[in-house]
Amino acid sequence: MDDLQAAEGVFTPTRTILSSAPMFGIPEVLLDEAHGLWSIRQPGMEQASVFRCADIASCEVEEIEAEVTPAPEGLRGLGEVFLNPMGVSRGNAARRKNRIYGVNVVVSMKTPDVDPIRIKLWMRELKRGTRAYRNVMESAVGLKGDFDEMAGGGNG
Repeated sequence: MDDLQAAEGVFTPTRTILSSAPMFGIPEVLLDEAHGLWSIRQPGMEQASVFRCADIASCEVEEIEAEVTPAPEGLRGLGEVFLNPMGVSRGNAARRKNRIYGVNVVVSMKTPDVDPIRIKLWMRELKRGTRAYRNVMESAVGLKGDFDEMAGGGNG
């Protein structure tokens, strides 16, 4: 990583891949096409982490789904409806698998000592098939495409 720390001094952004939205926890991702580098700055962090485009191994879109629990039966199920109707509703939605609870773009690096980088695009409940879901997924797939391009081209 010492080489990357030295590379930070020459990092000159030429393209914004993802604009920061601190209110939603979305980081800023920039590309330096001339030096084949990209950076990510998480909200609240002063310094960005800089990586080589050539070190990108893969990029995937990850949907965060709810844990599916068995439906309560009989009187216990009826009691659950009265005690926690929202919880029962969420449980039913999880069993139908028609909702997600977040979308990440996960960038894996070729360097084994670097953990996969999770870019959180959405961290709220979304119903599959809605316009909001399609918009978020379109953004995630577009970001994945940018990372695939950076990995394939080496320098953007």
